[in-house]
Amino acid sequence: MTGRIHKIAANDYEVHTDQGVFHCRFRGKLKRERKAALKLAAVGDFVEVTPGEARQGTIEKVLDRRSRLSRHDVMRPSTEQVIVANVDVLFVVQAAKDPDFNDMIVDKCTVMAAGNRLPLVIVINKSDLATPDVSLYEKAGYRCLRTSAKTGQGIDELRGFLKGKTSVFMGPSGVGKSSLINALDPELALKVGEVSRHGEGRHTTTWVELLPMAGGLVADTPGMEFFTLWGVTPENLKDHFLDFVDLAGGCRFRNCSHVSEAGCAVRGHVAESRYRNYLDILAKLRERRDIFDR
Repeated sequence: MTGRIHKIAANDYEVHTDQGVFHCRFRGKLKRERKAALKLAAVGDFVEVTPGEARQGTIEKVLDRRSRLSRHDVMRPSTEQVIVANVDVLFVVQAAKDPDFNDMIVDKCTVMAAGNRLPLVIVINKSDLATPDVSLYEKAGYRCLRTSAKTGQGIDELRGFLKGKTSVFMGPSGVGKSSLINALDPELALKVGEVSRHGEGRHTTTWVELLPMAGGLVADTPGMEFFTLWGVTPENLKDHFLDFVDLAGGCRFRNCSHVSEAGCAVRGHVAESRYRNYLDILAKLRERRDIFDR
């Protein structure tokens, strides 16, 4: 039968099928075939399984992915770590205040979404506390949604986005991802952490899991203080800033990097914070390449 992995704990793969939930392991031959992968499968993967007794099963095949969110593994930086597979939309969650809105994380997520050809929605939670200006993202073509898990603002609208889709909530600890999910479905009662006196969130999600919600599936990811842009290079970064692409046709040079070339149609014509973050991400990508080329 065919099912989907909703949760992974050590070697236990929780697979949901039309016939119920099975706790599965990989067949030895398939393990050997996939030994080059950091992990044999990811949350969100569709798999073929052979059911056994007592709701146990064996994974026979991992089906092709239509999309994925990935980063470099912390311990093996040259290896891809798939965060979630077969995703339809990425929600980057930021707090309006406590902690403050972080445009660098938002810009990195826009690059991640573009690299995976995923639509991106920017969620500004805790909007009862402040109203940060996100017009530059709206002008760039991104949907921005203001919510408050405390007052209920924007919750119904957010719920409408989720129906029939596999969605990922991504953002640093403390912005209220788990609180939003609890507001969407109070029966889940996810653990919620307070923001520390230093203004930093405390991790409350320690693994990735698909949660049935509002007629769809939502993956609540751990706080992503460390995440990298798998597949993004210094050369193609400019192609992942979609608002830059629209202007780049006016650049004098076809391969303009938008840094110091004469006749650049991007530099000076995009939001200052977004361009500053572009340069910062570009510098870090070049630094990373230098380290691994030594």
